[in-house]
Amino acid sequence: MYDISIIIVNYNVRDLLDTCIASIYKANTFNYKIEIYVVDNNSVDDSVVFISNKYPEVKLIPNDKNLGFSKANNIALKKVSGKYVLILNPDTVLEEGTFEKLISFCEKDNSAGAVTSKLIKANGKLDSACKRSFPTLSVALPRIIGLSRIFPKSKIFGKYNLTYLDENKTYEVDAICGAFMFIPKIIFDKVGLFDEDYFMYGEDLDLCYRINKSGYKIFYYPEVTTIHIKGESTKKTNLSYVNNFYGAMMLFVKKNLTKGHGLLNLILQTGIFIRSFAGYLTRIIKLLTLPLIDIILLYGVFILSVKLRFSIFPNRQYLFIISVYVLIWVLLFMIFKLYTKKYEFSIGRTFNSIIAGFFVNSSITYFFNQYAYSREVILTATILLLITFITYRGLVNLYIFFVSKNILLNKVNLLIIGGKKLKQDMEEKFLSKYNVIYFDKDSYYNLSKLVDFIRIKNIQEVVFSADYFSNQDILSAMWMLKDRNTVFKIVPTANELILSKLHANINNLSLIEIEYNINNKLNIFSKRAFDLLLSLVLLITVYPFVILFYKQKKGNISRHTSKLLLIPEVFTGRYSFVGIPVWFETNDKEYLGKKGLTGIIQLNHFEGINNEEMMNYTIFYAKNQNLLMDIEILLKTMFFTLKK
Repeated sequence: MYDISIIIVNYNVRDLLDTCIASIYKANTFNYKIEIYVVDNNSVDDSVVFISNKYPEVKLIPNDKNLGFSKANNIALKKVSGKYVLILNPDTVLEEGTFEKLISFCEKDNSAGAVTSKLIKANGKLDSACKRSFPTLSVALPRIIGLSRIFPKSKIFGKYNLTYLDENKTYEVDAICGAFMFIPKIIFDKVGLFDEDYFMYGEDLDLCYRINKSGYKIFYYPEVTTIHIKGESTKKTNLSYVNNFYGAMMLFVKKNLTKGHGLLNLILQTGIFIRSFAGYLTRIIKLLTLPLIDIILLYGVFILSVKLRFSIFPNRQYLFIISVYVLIWVLLFMIFKLYTKKYEFSIGRTFNSIIAGFFVNSSITYFFNQYAYSREVILTATILLLITFITYRGLVNLYIFFVSKNILLNKVNLLIIGGKKLKQDMEEKFLSKYNVIYFDKDSYYNLSKLVDFIRIKNIQEVVFSADYFSNQDILSAMWMLKDRNTVFKIVPTANELILSKLHANINNLSLIEIEYNINNKLNIFSKRAFDLLLSLVLLITVYPFVILFYKQKKGNISRHTSKLLLIPEVFTGRYSFVGIPVWFETNDKEYLGKKGLTGIIQLNHFEGINNEEMMNYTIFYAKNQNLLMDIEILLKTMFFTLKK
C-alpha cells in the first residue's frame, strides 16, 4: 500500500520528464511511500529506454500509439494502490514539501475531492488555467466576447479563470487544471475515471464537474507552488489545437449542460464555433499572406507596364487578360515551390519562375489576336517583375541573414547558476547572441542577492544547472521576478549544459588538409576575386582619406583604422580581408589560409585568450570558409567597430 500514486502521461518530452521525476523525489521531504507510473504515448525520443535505465523503480507503461490524455491516465489509474493520486504533467517541477502540505490539507477537510497547487509558468507568471469556473452563461459569455481579458479583475467578467481572486489565498473553485490534480483514491472509486471521449483538453473539467455533483469540493491551494512549462508536453499545430481544445469544450457542453440549458448550449456552441473558425481563418490568412502580396505586386507591375506602353489605365476588357497572366505566374510560383517553407524566398526559383512565366504568357498572345500588342507589355512586365520580386525577396533574405547570423551583435544576458560550465562548439560561439554570466556561489549564495543580481545585471534568461538553490527557492525567485518577463530554464539532471544544437567537439576536428574549405580551388578563386574587387573600390574611395587622416594625426590613429592602411597589401595578395590575425603565429600551417585584416579570432578576442582557443577558431574558419562567411565577418566587424 502506497501513500501516493503519481501518474505522468508522456509524449516526446524526455528531458522535461527527467526533470519532473527528479523533482518528485526532491519534493518528498517527508519520505512518503510513493509509486510513479509513466504512461508513454508512443514517443519517438527514446523516453522509454532513457527513463527505464535512469529510474528503474518507475513503473513504465509504453503504448504503441498516442491514446490521448484520458485513456493513458486511465490505464495507470486501474493499477494504482496509493491512498492519494497525483495526476501530473511531465512539464512540471515540484517544490520541496509538496506532498506533506497536500496530505495535511486533505486530512483537515474530508470534503476535499481534488486539490491543485499554484502553477507558475516559465516567466514567473501565474498559469490562470489552474483555477476555473464551469462555463455557465454568465461565465462563458464574457470569455467568448473577450471581456474577461479586458477586465480580468472584474467579478462579473473575470469568472472563467477567477482572475479577480487573490493568487496567494486558498479558495474553493469549480475546476482545476489536469497538469496538477491531487485526488484521494476513493474519489475515483466513487465518481469514475476520466471520460475517454475526450482525447485532449476538457477531461479535467469533466472530472471536476462529476466530483462536484457527488458533493465533494475542488480547491485551489497556493501554499504549494509548481512550475508549469505550459504547452511543452502538448505542442501542436494551430489547427490541431483548435480541433482538440474547442472540440473538447463542445463535448463538455453537450454532455453536461444541455438539459435545461438550451440557450446556454446554443450560445456556447456558437461561441466555440466562432473561436474555432477564427483559429482556422488566422491559419489560412497566414498561409495566403505571401501569395496575396505576390498577386498585388503582379497586378501593380502589369498596370504600370500598360501605362508605360499606352499611357492609359487598363480597361475592363484588358483587365481580363492581365488576370490570366497573373494567374499563370502564380501557378508557376506554386510549381516552383515558392509557397513552401523551404523555398518561399529563394532568389533562384523566383528568377526561374518569372522567366518561365514570360515564355508561357508570350505564347498565349498568339491565341488572343485582339491582345497581340500585349507582348511588349509582357516583356516590360517581366523586366519589372525580375527587379521587383528579386529585390523584395532579396531584402527579406538579407533580413533573415542579419538575424540568423546575429550581424548586429545583439546580445542577451544569460545567467548560469550551478557548477556546470556552458559547452559551446565553435559555430555556436561564432553566432552566439548571449553574454554568458556565471553565478558566483561563494559571493551570492542567498536568494535575495540572486534576485538583486538578476535585476542589476539586466538578466533576460536564467538557467539553473545545480543544487545551489532548492526548488522552493527557484519558485520564489521566479515569483518575485514575474513582472520582468525573465525566462527561467532548468537543465535536465543527466544533460550537459550545451547551448549549441550541434553538440560538436572542436577537439575532434580532423587536421587533414584536403577537408578544409579554405583550400578548395573554387573558394580560393572567389575569395581572391572578392578581395581584389573590394580592395580596388576601397583604394579609390576610402584609402586616400585614410592616408590624409593618418598624416594629420601623425600616426596616432586607432587600431581598427590602422588596418585600412593594409588595403594595398590585400590588393597585391599578401593579405586577405578575412583571415588569421597578422600577429598570430601559425607555425608554418599555411593550409589554414592567409592572414587577414579581420577574422573570427579578431571578433572573439578577449584578454586572456590562449593559443589553443585561437587555433580552434582558426581551424573552424579554415574548415567552413566560404564567401558568405567572409561577408558575414566583415559586416560584424563593421558593426562592432561602430559600436566601439
